[in-house]
Amino acid sequence: MSDAQVAIVTGGAQGLGAAICIELLKQGYKVCVADIQEYKGKYFVNQQQEEFGSDNVIFSACDVTKESDYISAFELTLKTFHRVDVLINNAGIVLEQDPQTLLSVNLLGPMIGCQTAIKFMGKSRGGKGGMVINMSSVLGFLPYSAAPAYVASKHGLIGLTRSYGLPYHLEKEGIIFTALCPSFTDTDILKSAGTNLLVQGVDHSKRDGVMSPEAVAKGILQLLDDRINGSTLLVSKNLGTRYIGFQEEFKNVPLE
Repeated sequence: MSDAQVAIVTGGAQGLGAAICIELLKQGYKVCVADIQEYKGKYFVNQQQEEFGSDNVIFSACDVTKESDYISAFELTLKTFHRVDVLINNAGIVLEQDPQTLLSVNLLGPMIGCQTAIKFMGKSRGGKGGMVINMSSVLGFLPYSAAPAYVASKHGLIGLTRSYGLPYHLEKEGIIFTALCPSFTDTDILKSAGTNLLVQGVDHSKRDGVMSPEAVAKGILQLLDDRINGSTLLVSKNLGTRYIGFQEEFKNVPLE
């Protein structure tokens, strides 16, 4: 059995997800590309198999709103690579005109992913622990009038990460939960948003700078190296890369 670490990446067929998969493969990971787009996913995997070897990357069809698809991705990965060390909940959409679908993909999907990761990786279920990285956004802690539904989903994802990232879950399951919060990134999601980015005539993606998916993928590597449970890492062209703290006034509120 190989000692290589194994990661499942949702939304891994294109854009940021594809950049993350390639970066992980370069670092010696074995990767399951989990994506709803079967044609794109299989094509991408075929390309990466030519580069990194057919025994290092596989595809699993995955609609992140369906628990059964997450389970299938984990089962296929375990059957192929005999382990799962990391789940990266990357799949996301911008669809302000359909907030129900947006929230199902951007928030419910990662929630199902976290629950499935616990089922397969959690020590209380016989697993060996691992790591979950949720793809949030700089809009996970900032307001943005052009995309309130998207902002709500990314705020929720940080709350989900921080809640699973409390000591209780780490001690019980041995799983580290973290979130990556990139600013505007040059992907199809950004392009499809189009005029929705305009606020009072200003395209904030141009004002604040657009990063390459490859630059954002480096943030994944930092999270994997640092392994700080419950952490939120900002990756921004203008603000740099740094961990984000939250409101000091709530720091000592005894909720638990």
